[in-house]
Amino acid sequence: MRNARLRGLLWMLFISELQAATKPHEEKYVLAAGETLNVQCPFTIWKYANSRKAWQKLMDRGEPLTLAFTQGVSGNPSQVQMGRYFLEDIPTEAILNVQMTNLQVEDSGLYQCVIYHPPKDPVILSPLVRLVVIKGFPWGTSSFLCCVDS
Repeated sequence: MRNARLRGLLWMLFISELQAATKPHEEKYVLAAGETLNVQCPFTIWKYANSRKAWQKLMDRGEPLTLAFTQGVSGNPSQVQMGRYFLEDIPTEAILNVQMTNLQVEDSGLYQCVIYHPPKDPVILSPLVRLVVIKGFPWGTSSFLCCVDS
C-alpha cells in the first residue's frame, strides 16, 4: 500500500513538472505611451538560423495576428521595418531583436516571436511578452520590466 501511494505521488510530481515545462515563460513589460519596446527572442541556431521569423500579437480568442516578418532565409543577418515594428534577425547569435516604437495604450496585450512558415503553424519562441502600456507614470519613472511566470 505504501509503495502504491509513493508511486502515485511520484507520478503526480512527474505530470506537474511536465506541465510546467510545456507552459511558455512570460515576461511582463510596463511602458508609458510613446516609448519603445525592445525584446530579444533567442532561437535554436542549428535548427532555425535559415528560417523566417515573425512578431505576432495574440488576439482575444488566442489567434495570432502577424505584425511583421523577416524576408530572407539565407542565414545572414537581416533587418526589416513594417510601420512601427522593426525586426533584426541575427542568425550567428541565434537572436531575433524586436522593436515596437511609439507605443499606444491600445498596444497592450500578449505578443510572441515565432518561426514563421505559413501555412503551417508557427513555432513559438520563448518568452511570451505581456505588454502593458499606460498613459504616464505617476511616480515619475519612465519604464520597467517585471518577469512573470504565469
